[in-house]
Formats: sequence, C-alpha cells, structure tokens
Amino acid sequence: MAVGSVWIAFGLILVISISTGGTGLLFLFLAILFVVAAEWLFHRLRKASLLGRAIKVTPDSFPEIHAEIAELQRKFDYHRPVDVYVVDEVDGKMTVTSLLGTRVLLIEGGFAADLQQDGPAALRFMLGNFICWLKYRHGRLTLSVVILEHLKWLAYVAPWMLPYWRCSEYTCDQSGYLCAEDLHASLGVIARLAAGKELGPGISPTGVLEQAYQVSRRPLSRYAELTQAQPHLVNRYVNLVAFAGSLMPADFERFRAGLDEKGRRLLRDLLLQTPHHQSSGSTPRSTTGPG
Repeated sequence: MAVGSVWIAFGLILVISISTGGTGLLFLFLAILFVVAAEWLFHRLRKASLLGRAIKVTPDSFPEIHAEIAELQRKFDYHRPVDVYVVDEVDGKMTVTSLLGTRVLLIEGGFAADLQQDGPAALRFMLGNFICWLKYRHGRLTLSVVILEHLKWLAYVAPWMLPYWRCSEYTCDQSGYLCAEDLHASLGVIARLAAGKELGPGISPTGVLEQAYQVSRRPLSRYAELTQAQPHLVNRYVNLVAFAGSLMPADFERFRAGLDEKGRRLLRDLLLQTPHHQSSGSTPRSTTGPG
C-alpha cells in the first residue's frame, strides 16, 4: 500500500502535467531532477561535516563498536560501506540515513556508553536493529518522500505510508533481538528509550504490560499511534515478547516466570492480539498458567 500510494501520487502529478501540455511535464521533470541533486549535495556536505565535528567509528577510535558492526554486517550478509559516527547528541539516540549512495549511522556517545555498560547484548540489539534497516531497505521510499514533500504532495500520501514505517520498526526490533539473543537485554533497551538511563532499567515489566493493555483498549490511544511513523514503545515491548515466544520459547519462559499473577494475565491477553501467537504452539501453551 505504501509503495502503491507513492506511485499513485506520481501518476496523478504526471496526468496533471500532461493535461497542462508539454511545458508542465518538462517543469515537473526539472523540479524532480533539482530535488534529487539538492538532496545528494546536502547529504554529501553533511557527511563531510561529520568527518570534522564527530568521531568516526574505526578499529582505532571505537574498537568494540567497530567489531560489533563488522560482525553484524557479516551475519546479515550486508557488505555495503556504512559510515558510523559517534556524536554528543542525537535525536532518538541513534539514527540511520541511506539515500543516493550515502549511508550514515549516528550514535549518541552517552547512549552507546550506557549500552556497553549493560553488556554486549544491549549494544547488539540496537546495532542489529539499524543494520536490518539497511539490509532490507526499509528506507526505500525515502527519496520518493523527499520529492513529494518538495512538491507539496506528501500530506496526501503519508497516511498510507505510516503503517509501512511502523511495521518496519517491528521487523528491525525482531532482527535486533535475534542478534542480541537476549530478551531481557533487548527489552531493557526499549525501556531505556522510554524512561531514560536512570529509571529505564528498573521499570516493572508488569507495569509496561498494563500500559500496553490500556493502549489496546482505548480508541484514542490507538488512533494516536495511527498518526505516527513509529509504534508506541509499549507495543514494541509486547511485540518483542510475543516474537520471543514464537521463536525462542526458553527465553520467553524466563520472562514469564519473572512476572506476578497480574503480569501473566495481562501477557496472556496481549499475546492474543499479536500476529505471533499462532506462529508457534509454544506461546499459547505457555500463557495458560496462573492468572
């Protein structure tokens, strides 16, 4: 639907341009060409600026992070060059850009240090998340979005693209978890993103599950998610637990064993709302315990 909506938008623009004569079509082509060239130049200048004001991840500067990225690229069979930089502040802690041959991953220095202190699994979860984004080209619509934004058509297409972006977020979380091979560490990263490094590690899983249950029952909360490019963090938390239940039952059982009766009841109800509860027989059986 996301890809189709983009092409429909371009088709409408093309029809309008043709109806206005050859001049309109030529103007559209030149406008798109200008936008593409401007974006290419912008990202090249940004990359050059990062080389002067940030620290690039290399075997000498950040050997641990560099080794993790190299290993994850090998696991994903992704061998395209990625420039990784550590900077003081990053919106969202980590961001990735892949556009017109420029692939840049930015990591907030304090966030990377916190993940390293938590152990290798937490760092692998986040890095695997973004390598997955690059490998499976979840940003394939980026250039189309840039063009539509400059042509003032994005507002009409974006609602059809938001579900695609939210699903991409879930997919990247799942890939990050497979890289980390540690559900506790992976959930800890999501909790840290929600509440910060001081309070995130101490968040009660039952409390998160209760919030996720409330979100699933409140129409306004569900509608709020429909207007965002990213799913609610509590939904990412539940999706990761459900994914573990369908693929790594032992990891799921350890998580479930740490819940109280209320938490197990909430988990059972939430699992029934995820797409993972039918992919493996282990998850339904494991949710029929106390509560």
